[in-house]
Amino acid sequence: MNCRRSNAGFTLIELVVALFILSLVLSGAIYSIQQYADERLMMKDRLYSHNVAWNQLMKRYQVSQNGTVKNRTMELKSKGKEVQGRTDWKWALDIEKATGQNLYRYEVRVESPNSEKIQSSLAVYLIKSN
Repeated sequence: MNCRRSNAGFTLIELVVALFILSLVLSGAIYSIQQYADERLMMKDRLYSHNVAWNQLMKRYQVSQNGTVKNRTMELKSKGKEVQGRTDWKWALDIEKATGQNLYRYEVRVESPNSEKIQSSLAVYLIKSN
């Protein structure tokens, strides 16, 4: 007697192998999406911290060009906080005498609001007017 068995479907081993391959592909895709999201947040924070540093350096540049502060409400501080992107960024300004007559190096360091890690550091050389 000739018994024919009909093969209508996949075996259990084939299904397990297919699900394993699918899980590898999906986990790789999820990892890539997570990396993209983390990088995007890091770039956003870096942009805001650079903006804070540039704002402080531009205040010093205006003073070096005019010799005085244009706006009486604008104080020249060496430390402070500035809001960028709904976040309070801590900044600190260091001024060092450089080689040259009336030449000074201004460096602003901006710290991350969540930690003491320096997020940005920008420096510029300006001539102080007397």
